Amino acid sequence: MSRSLGRRGAVVASAVLAVIAVPLPASAATVSAPYACTSPLGTQSVTISASLTATPNPAAAGAPVRFQLHVSNLGLTSPLTVNSWSGSATLVVSGAETGQFPVTGSGGPIAPLQPITGDMSGSWTPSATGVDEVRGGNVAITANVALIGNVSLSCTPSQPQPVGETLTVQ
Repeated sequence: MSRSLGRRGAVVASAVLAVIAVPLPASAATVSAPYACTSPLGTQSVTISASLTATPNPAAAGAPVRFQLHVSNLGLTSPLTVNSWSGSATLVVSGAETGQFPVTGSGGPIAPLQPITGDMSGSWTPSATGVDEVRGGNVAITANVALIGNVSLSCTPSQPQPVGETLTVQ
C-alpha cells in the first residue's frame, strides 16, 4: 500500500512539474494612444486603449507572425445600440525593417453608451533579423447603429504613438 501511495505521489509530482514547466501565453500590456476620429458629426480627439500580441515572438525571418489587436476602448460611445461593426487598422513597423500591414476584425452588438471594443487580427512576415517596434496607425470602423444604419469612423493617430509590441526576429 505504501508503494502505491509512493507511485501516486510521484505521478502527482510529475504532473505538477509539467504544469510549472509549460510556458504561459504572452500577456500584452494595454497602451493608450491619442487619435483624431472623423465621423458624420465632425472630428473628435479620443484616446484609444488597446493591447497587441505577436505570435510567435521571437520570430524567424521569412516566417509569418500573427498579430492580435485587442481594442479595450475606442474612446467613443454610441447613444444607440451598435448592432455590429467591422474595422481595420494599419500597424506600422520600425526598427530592423520598416513597413506596415493591416489587421481586420468585426463584432457586435454593443449596448448604448458602452465603450466600443473588439478584436482585430492579421499577419506580417518579417524579412530582416533584429528588433522591430510595432505601433498603431490609421483605424477605420463601420458600425451598424440601430435606427440609423451604417456609420463610418476614420481615426488618424496623433503623435507620439506608443510601442504596442516589440518583436524580436532571429
